[in-house]
Amino acid sequence: MAHLSVQLYEYNVWANNQIFNRLKELPQDVYRQEVQSVFSSLSNVLTHVYLSDLGWIEVFSGESMNHALELAEQRKEQTEAKEIGEMEVMFSELADRYKSFLNQTKNINKPLVIEHPSGDLMKTSVSDLVPHVVNHGTYHRGNITAMLRQMGYTSVATDYGLYLYLKTKGM
Repeated sequence: MAHLSVQLYEYNVWANNQIFNRLKELPQDVYRQEVQSVFSSLSNVLTHVYLSDLGWIEVFSGESMNHALELAEQRKEQTEAKEIGEMEVMFSELADRYKSFLNQTKNINKPLVIEHPSGDLMKTSVSDLVPHVVNHGTYHRGNITAMLRQMGYTSVATDYGLYLYLKTKGM
């Protein structure tokens, strides 16, 4: 059986794909439509999630938190400019990077010492932080669902329980 962190990450990829598939069914302008919500558009939510996930894999790979934050800032504008199909490819490529990293046993329990921007140090491990990455994605998929409802559209189920059920059915 896969390590729980790997399984949770696989769920995260599945849930993101569910969202992308739903968004591609909707009129093209919905992706950038302005909405009064936590984020101003669906494209902004996906940009935030992507850059956050990118930052964490950088940290997992040995880069500093400051590097991850600077990378996100550097790539924010160009990422926001991407269309839905381009974002889907970027998420897929990033997922491949995570899977390659997480499937190396030495990496899953890799100890990390992360310097918070405040200067404080946090001692943790990759396996302790993967659930954070997944939880962050889940939280923002909830934002997407709420925003779609505000715009008059339905979303799609992305629950972990559904994922486990579908997995037993061979998806």
